[in-house]
Amino acid sequence: MLNTINRVSLLRSPPNKDSNVFEELWHINTPWFETPNVRRGGWSGVVKCMIDNFGRSEKVFIKRQENHMTRTLMHPLNGIPTFLREYHNIQLLHAKNIPTLDVLYFGTKGAKAVLVTKALERYISLDKIELSTLVPEDKKTLISSIAIVIRHLHLHHYQHNCLYPKHIMVRQRANGWDVKLIDLEKMKYRLVKKLAVIHDLTTFVRHLSEIWSAREKVLFFQAYFEQPKISCQSKKIINTVCKRIKWKDDARKQFESALIT
Repeated sequence: MLNTINRVSLLRSPPNKDSNVFEELWHINTPWFETPNVRRGGWSGVVKCMIDNFGRSEKVFIKRQENHMTRTLMHPLNGIPTFLREYHNIQLLHAKNIPTLDVLYFGTKGAKAVLVTKALERYISLDKIELSTLVPEDKKTLISSIAIVIRHLHLHHYQHNCLYPKHIMVRQRANGWDVKLIDLEKMKYRLVKKLAVIHDLTTFVRHLSEIWSAREKVLFFQAYFEQPKISCQSKKIINTVCKRIKWKDDARKQFESALIT
C-alpha cells in the first residue's frame, strides 16, 4: 500500500518532481496487469493497485517505462518518453472538455517515466458490450453518446490514431451513458480535420463489423454527423471509410491466404 502519493492537477500544476514518490512508484512490487511491451531496447508496463490518496483508498493504474521513446516533430532523433506524450494528450483533452483519464501523478527520471491514473470504476470497454442485450432506448443513447465524444475530438482536429472499441470506455447511469477515451499515446493534431475523421472512423467501424449491425452503424453516423438524414457530403466520407475498410480486409485475407499456401 502506497501512502505518499499526492494528487496532481494537470490543469494547474507541472509534472510532479518528488523523487521519493517516483522511486516508490518505480519499485512497487505488484504483478503486471498486462504483459509489458518491449521494443527498441526499451519497455513499458502497467500494474493496478490501491493507493492512499489524502487518506482515501483509491484504485489506480501505474504505468512505468524505460527507454521507451516516441519520435516527434520536435524530437525526431531521440524522441520523448511515450508516457510524456500521453500525459500531454490527456491535458489537451481535459482542456477541451473531452472525457478521458484523470491523472494523479506524472514524473520522469532520466530514461524512466511513471504515469498514475485513476482506475475507471464501473466502466467497461465498448468491445465487451452486446447491444442486443440493451433495450432500444439505452442502445440508441449509448451509440449517440459515443458518436458525440468522437465528433468533439475531431472538431478540434485531434486524431486518436488507435480508435478501437477497446479504447472507448463506457458506464451506464440513470439517465444515459458516460464515455471516456483512453490509450492516447499516439493521438495527434491534424491540420486537415477530414484526415483525422477518415482515419479514426475507418479503424472504429472496421473493428465493429462483427459487433454492430448495419442499422446500428447508421445510427452512429446519424449522431456523429448530427444529421437524421445523412447529407451527400457526409455520404462521401462514409463511402471513403467503407472503401478503406474493404481494402484493409482484402489485404488481410490475401496475407492469410499466402501464409496457408
